Amino acid sequence: MPGQTRQLAAIMFTDIVGYTALMGNDEKKAFAILSENRQLQKPIIEQLNGRLIKELGDGVMASFNTVSDAVNAAIKIQEDCNAHKDFQLRIGIHLGEVVFENDDVFGDGVNLASRIQTITKPGCIYVSQAVHDNILNKKDFVTRFISTQSLKNVKAPVKIYEVIKETNSFIPTSRFAAKIKPKPKTLLGFLAIIVLLAAGYFLVNFLTTKKVDSITDVKSIAILPFTDMSPGKDQEYLSDGLADEIINSITIIKGLKVIGRTSSFQYKGKDLDARTIGEKLNVNIIVEGSIQKSGDMLRIITKLISVKDGSTIWSQRFDKEAKDIFAIHDSIANKIVENLNITLSDSEKPRLAKKPTDPEVYSLYLKGLYTYKERNYDKSIEYNQEAVALDSSFAPSYALLALAMIWKINETGTYSEINVIREAKELADQSVTLDPNLAEGYSALALLAWTIELDFPTSKMNFEKSIELNPSAPLIINRYAYFLLWMGEFDKAEKLGLEAISSDPADWNGYVIVANANIYKKKFAAAEQYIAEGKKLFPENFAFDDLYTKSKFYSGNYASVIQSLNALLIKNAASISDNQLSLLCISYLKEGKRVESNNVMRQLKEIHGSPISNIDYNLARIYAQYQMEDSCFISLERAFTKREPDMKLLKIDPLFEFLKLDKRYVQLYHKYGFDKYK
Repeated sequence: MPGQTRQLAAIMFTDIVGYTALMGNDEKKAFAILSENRQLQKPIIEQLNGRLIKELGDGVMASFNTVSDAVNAAIKIQEDCNAHKDFQLRIGIHLGEVVFENDDVFGDGVNLASRIQTITKPGCIYVSQAVHDNILNKKDFVTRFISTQSLKNVKAPVKIYEVIKETNSFIPTSRFAAKIKPKPKTLLGFLAIIVLLAAGYFLVNFLTTKKVDSITDVKSIAILPFTDMSPGKDQEYLSDGLADEIINSITIIKGLKVIGRTSSFQYKGKDLDARTIGEKLNVNIIVEGSIQKSGDMLRIITKLISVKDGSTIWSQRFDKEAKDIFAIHDSIANKIVENLNITLSDSEKPRLAKKPTDPEVYSLYLKGLYTYKERNYDKSIEYNQEAVALDSSFAPSYALLALAMIWKINETGTYSEINVIREAKELADQSVTLDPNLAEGYSALALLAWTIELDFPTSKMNFEKSIELNPSAPLIINRYAYFLLWMGEFDKAEKLGLEAISSDPADWNGYVIVANANIYKKKFAAAEQYIAEGKKLFPENFAFDDLYTKSKFYSGNYASVIQSLNALLIKNAASISDNQLSLLCISYLKEGKRVESNNVMRQLKEIHGSPISNIDYNLARIYAQYQMEDSCFISLERAFTKREPDMKLLKIDPLFEFLKLDKRYVQLYHKYGFDKYK
């Protein structure tokens, strides 16, 4: 159309707060304020290269070629308005494509800016994410996330930010500024006062403040999953993976509390600002960001946010090729260290950096990591096999391949797959050969030695090495804690479990470990405290029902066991485990109800076991309590031959306590390898 152009522009809407009510109460004053508002805004808009499009009642619409000019104008307008206190303004800004026709502007960008202005608090400036992202790396501006809003006549929800810090980049002369030319002596006196005030200000700050917004004492941080801003929303593996990798990198730092992945990622997609999340996680610093991928180009925006006041400590936008992902990762990790005033040890420095590889290899690794976290081990193996085929020196993929294979063997009970087991071990060995500082490689070796090879001393050695390299990683802590629990080192297991709860409170494993440790130490009140807390936090997790029954059983409250497990049988018989049936059977026996006990034993015998069932192990427990020692050891031998998972409890199971001097128990104990563990 003639006279019509389409272009990207920053659109600003302003509105006088309470003008309609004022018009009804004092029409003359209302018109005076309207005139004053126009005289205040127009010169500032023009001085900042803007264009006052039109007045809409008590509001003003203006357009700017740059976001910086629009935000600077908004800040200066609010400064002048707030200084004179005659009225308050709401200001909303959006960057978008609009249509200019003659002396007017149209389009969705205009509508969106208008809607943002209507939800703005009096005296504030609200902006869209497009504006926020544009000024993110400009030191004169600081924003804070407000909320994600569904705005009228706007299809998708919009993230809203507030501009919270005044800028010094532009200080135009307002029509309200004093026009009296100061005398030289007056000017000198005024300058002297300014110098003294400035000196006092900097002296006070030097004595009372800490480096980088008072955070030198900060030793706790949470890394939120990055937001996938790609058009196809198909880069979740990359946005999650970058956050995962940063977490894994900084957990190597001793003395720094890093919230674990489970806790940080529970807020993914939730409509909460970083400050609120930080308060919930009880940390001082939050890292949040977004990723956008287009072809071979990446745009990654990252911010370090102080939970104390919501201010941005550091922010940066990276517009890089995909091959630079390692440099971006290292930059973020190092900025975290720098802003927390942490001095890295000589051993920590090399472990903080990521070893570069081809972007395609890293992409495959991140896809493998993403699917591994989803417990899709076959797909994870597929991605990482492709990765090592392209780069045979990329250690993380070898470790992830080994872990996926080990978990798959354990979950399917395929311990006879000698070639697969050998390959998993070779892959884990290769990972630590290529990178001796890779904690996950040693953790994979430990897991394999423990659960498959039954080589407990080697397992402990590798767990110790993994913890030494990455002392704050909750996954590694949990694996080692379970190992120690089943080796009978209850105090150490409990200590690690408590560390896991502290660093990753949204992960249920820490509560299970601590509860189990206290049950075996016969501290049943403490155990049930953690069981109750775990049940409250994770109501869908049946592990806590099982633990409650276990605690009541070992404390001798057999009536409670019978009551709770019968209720479970009535509610959902299929959900009751082999272990629970054995406890129910023994509880009936202890209560003198032998008929009922025999019925439960028969029920357990009739179960068609899966490759990972524990039928023979639990029948052995029952036979032991029935004082049928021959049947007990026959069942234990079968359980050992079938590699039933619960055989790992043999060392600590109180139900076999009175049989520990029996030579058949001693033989099994040696055969399983417990005697080698010191």
